[in-house]
Amino acid sequence: MPRINLFQVLYEVIVNMLDTKVALDACLRLLLNEYDIEEVDAIPRVKPQPHVRIWKVLIPALVAGKAEDIEAYILFPLEFPYSMPCVILLDDRFIHLPHISLKTRTLCLYEEGVIYDVNNIEGIIRDNIEKTRKWVELYYGRDNTEEYTQEIRNYWNEQYDGETIVDDCWTLSGDIPSKTCEMTGMVYAKKNLRDDETQAMFLVSSDENDHTIAYIRKHYERKDLPVLYIASLKIATMPPYYITGQELITRITDEDDQNIFKKFINKHNHGYVLFPIGLGYALGGVHICRLNVNRPGFRKGALSPFSVLTKFENKNKKLERLYISIFNEQRIAMRTCGELMNEKSFLIAGLGSIGSNLCYYLNGYNNAKFSLIDNDWLSVDNIGRHLLGFESISQYKSYAVANFLQQYRPDRETKVFCSNLQQLGDEIFNKISAIFVCTGDVTSEKWLLHKMSEGSIQIPAFMLWLEPYGISGIMIYLNPNDKDSINRMKRKADDRFLDYCLIKREEYDCGEKLTSKDAGCNGRYALYSANDITMFLSAIFPYIDQLLEVPTESKCYRWVGNLNIAIEKGINLVSLSDLSKGMVQELPA
Repeated sequence: MPRINLFQVLYEVIVNMLDTKVALDACLRLLLNEYDIEEVDAIPRVKPQPHVRIWKVLIPALVAGKAEDIEAYILFPLEFPYSMPCVILLDDRFIHLPHISLKTRTLCLYEEGVIYDVNNIEGIIRDNIEKTRKWVELYYGRDNTEEYTQEIRNYWNEQYDGETIVDDCWTLSGDIPSKTCEMTGMVYAKKNLRDDETQAMFLVSSDENDHTIAYIRKHYERKDLPVLYIASLKIATMPPYYITGQELITRITDEDDQNIFKKFINKHNHGYVLFPIGLGYALGGVHICRLNVNRPGFRKGALSPFSVLTKFENKNKKLERLYISIFNEQRIAMRTCGELMNEKSFLIAGLGSIGSNLCYYLNGYNNAKFSLIDNDWLSVDNIGRHLLGFESISQYKSYAVANFLQQYRPDRETKVFCSNLQQLGDEIFNKISAIFVCTGDVTSEKWLLHKMSEGSIQIPAFMLWLEPYGISGIMIYLNPNDKDSINRMKRKADDRFLDYCLIKREEYDCGEKLTSKDAGCNGRYALYSANDITMFLSAIFPYIDQLLEVPTESKCYRWVGNLNIAIEKGINLVSLSDLSKGMVQELPA
């Protein structure tokens, strides 16, 4: 590996920065003919940040119909021109206009990911100045309600007039309630992987039997919370969006909801109130801390929590605000492919190296259910090519893979059977979309073919395995309506499907050449790598996807793998002509 010359790297950084400074100085001399520009070292009341240059620019604009020079600061970051300059306005008249950060006073003038000519530094600066002028003239002195409504998420999450930061560590599992109701709520601790700090996470649902709620209850220490959703609470139409104790009551527009809230707060003395903010994927909320009902000058019990909330210091005290993200299958679908896919239910038998990694691919369907079958546990020897790793050692593979899938999507239905394929009842099979048999066990495959032949199992099935050293990978697709091919497959199973293998049958008859055995171990195992599994499944999965959507007659697919290893080890193959690594051959059933 070549040595890195740190001096050379530092030199190049300095040269690039000097080049940028030279270009900016040249632009400054040019723009001074048109604008009043002063180079400054810092921006008042703004936290210092690394930069190449800072300019204070007076930009002529019409403000509410009157010509003015607007004072703007343009900060050129170290990455300029590969990052846009920051335009900062300190004038308090513009503080609550759209597309400006309340905290940093920085304008958002461009869409994320905008493409521009990094070589045209003068053009970049002129465009920022012109966009700033247009922004002031467009938004100042007019009704911007529609702008706030369209981007309520950004404005809701700002801090207004000394508020605490908006707590966005909240998730609602399931659908937004259609009417006012109490919700199941809980807080649980989660470790931040960056700094090892413990972070409080909040989860709510209108369904106490929600799968995600059940998952958190099973895997985390948690504390239940009083949570009320109020459907009729209306937030302000424009910033600032802070809410006081008294304002919370007045913003509840339905009298019945006001009474429900009054009973809720009097019962719990504190709690969390959630409400719509005009988004289908998020809610707003406030946290009402425990209220002091025992005050000097009042008899015990004379004050209710509701009266304390709307009087004394709480009347005008800003409540801590919340931002709650919606987690359900529809939201996930809209943020991925844009729609919910047709529901699929998969049964995977054998959760070793092939079966576990196949689950990763099948998990890409945004509306999938899983039934997992395996009665073995994960050992240290397995983790080199298994989906799971060190954390899952000594766990049953079926439960460990289920946990992986539920960590990814706890709302999904995942069933576990710590058994073998033959022990399952027929009724389980015919409730699913497809069976995947990855056991590497011919007995299980024979049993499946027998069941399909007699008509007990009437759903599509896939059987997958890799040949030793990853020389090839085999996938057999079985259409339950293609009875002739099912019967032919039964006969091929008696011959261990050797007709489909790339390695000649005589090599299998002398099995020691193809497998390894640890000292004292009763079983032998085939050698192939995790990379071989990835290459095989990534090549074959497009065929699986197509067959799930449009069934065909039964057939076999053979992926061509490590031909070079076969040649090196003198392993005889059926054919080498016209074969290349990565190709997939289609063979008749």
